Amino acid sequence: MKTKLLSLLCLTLLIGSISAQTFEGKLTFAIDYELPEAMEAQRSMLPSEMIIYITKGHVRIEQKTMMGDQNVITDTKAKKTVLLMNMMGKKMAITMTDDGKEKPTPNIIYSSETKTIAGYECKKATYITKDEAGEEQELEVFYTEEIPSEANDKLPGLKGYPLEYAINAQGMLMTLAAKSVSKEKVSKKLFEIPDGYEEMSMEDFMKSMGQ
Repeated sequence: MKTKLLSLLCLTLLIGSISAQTFEGKLTFAIDYELPEAMEAQRSMLPSEMIIYITKGHVRIEQKTMMGDQNVITDTKAKKTVLLMNMMGKKMAITMTDDGKEKPTPNIIYSSETKTIAGYECKKATYITKDEAGEEQELEVFYTEEIPSEANDKLPGLKGYPLEYAINAQGMLMTLAAKSVSKEKVSKKLFEIPDGYEEMSMEDFMKSMGQ
């Protein structure tokens, strides 16, 4: 159960991962969950908010949980991502590498329906992909064209940047919705590994978790 919970915590970070291109600023997302009964006891341990900092060539994603802080820093030019975990008295900097697999081409159905989110007028789209078993997966998303589509690499092909979407993952429904979006200068220090963190590969981390 502990390993599954850590996997969920990491997932909430990774689904927010984006490429920094022409937008610089801060986005704050609220996270809500529909959990299976067996996981309801872990609800309080899951993050309720995600903060994303974007600047040219770099992205930082922050979450706080009862177990500790989790951050992801990404150098989009070098294609290097580091997961920073400060949990239960241990600080780890875990390097994650791209698996190199080509992402399948999605089928995107655009709608005339609109919704205002964090002060941005967003349009609705249904984002359809296939999982490894070939089953279709539908993702309902509201996106804005006021933030460049280049700032989003988890939903490639979408005309703009997603400010609200829901994902089915590991038996739960997770909904992310932007609470605020602000254009501002972002400090370069946010994209550095702080002192005191033990650097390791994802493989070494999984071994330490008994995987």
